[in-house]
Amino acid sequence: MQSTQENKNKNKSLVSFCVGGACGLGAALAFSVAVAFAMTGGALGQEDPAQRAAFASALADCESAAFSGDNSGRAIGACDSVLRSAELGDETRARVLANRGAIAVRRGEAGPALGDLEEAVRLNPEMAEAWLSLSGARIIAGRLNPAIDAAQTALSLDVSQPALAHFNIAIAHEQAGRLDLAYASYVEAASLAPDDSRLAAQPGRFRQHQTQPAQAGK
Repeated sequence: MQSTQENKNKNKSLVSFCVGGACGLGAALAFSVAVAFAMTGGALGQEDPAQRAAFASALADCESAAFSGDNSGRAIGACDSVLRSAELGDETRARVLANRGAIAVRRGEAGPALGDLEEAVRLNPEMAEAWLSLSGARIIAGRLNPAIDAAQTALSLDVSQPALAHFNIAIAHEQAGRLDLAYASYVEAASLAPDDSRLAAQPGRFRQHQTQPAQAGK
């Protein structure tokens, strides 16, 4: 029976595997976060027109950055500005935190991401996208089993991108050395998003799991 280390050596590590023009675990995590639902003007509570306009602009910038992949300090600042408002209800605050947390995950900032996303799911535990992003944050922080739990919660809440939840589960299993479980989750992720070449490429890295041709005379 082959040892776990021997199996690891037979795989190309995700950390050194390049796909879609980006490399490694960072590339994988870029696809393992989701943003919260966009908010509407009904969340605005300021009576002063200038304050209302500034709030609306910051909210739009925060949402736009989360959805577009803008990871800049300006994007974080826009979310910060919204969160300083005393007018926010729990649902709106949860969504802004989820968006800021998703940006922080993409920036590789585990501490801020965990803080925002843990608070987001506390305020709104039914927000599947926040749970998905939280799984990515926990992977960055090396909290692999909790990352799997968060991704599974996202799936139980019918997250809109189930392939990414399975992808996060696969990443966590692979980082923990559970290669059979990782392979199965990568296969599931690829099957749910057949048009995503980056997800489709992952199972092929697990060479010991591929069907071997029969040897001549066998």
